[in-house]
Amino acid sequence: MKHSIPIVVILSLVFTACKKEELPAPDSNTNLPTENYTSVRSIIESSCLGCHSMSQNAYIPDYTSYTNVKNYLDQANNTFIDRLNSDDEFYRMPPSGSLPESDKNKLISWINNGYPE
Repeated sequence: MKHSIPIVVILSLVFTACKKEELPAPDSNTNLPTENYTSVRSIIESSCLGCHSMSQNAYIPDYTSYTNVKNYLDQANNTFIDRLNSDDEFYRMPPSGSLPESDKNKLISWINNGYPE
């Protein structure tokens, strides 16, 4: 019995010293903003339309409107993201490779989120 009192005291100190910390509830405002066509249109216009317009080349996809871009992205074999991320100078888009990383990320986010208008 004499030995059980110090054990009880030690255990009670251990258990009272432990405190349960609760994680904060997820804040719905911490989600990254979803890109939409309005937020990526200027990127497409400045980086893609030099080649991807009917007035420039009738044999490659036309990106002059949301509908045209959406129709291309709806195709199962579209290569939009692959070409943005490529290091191959003959495959990547834009060919100059001059698209800033932040613009690439915006376009990819927009596409991955279903390319909302």
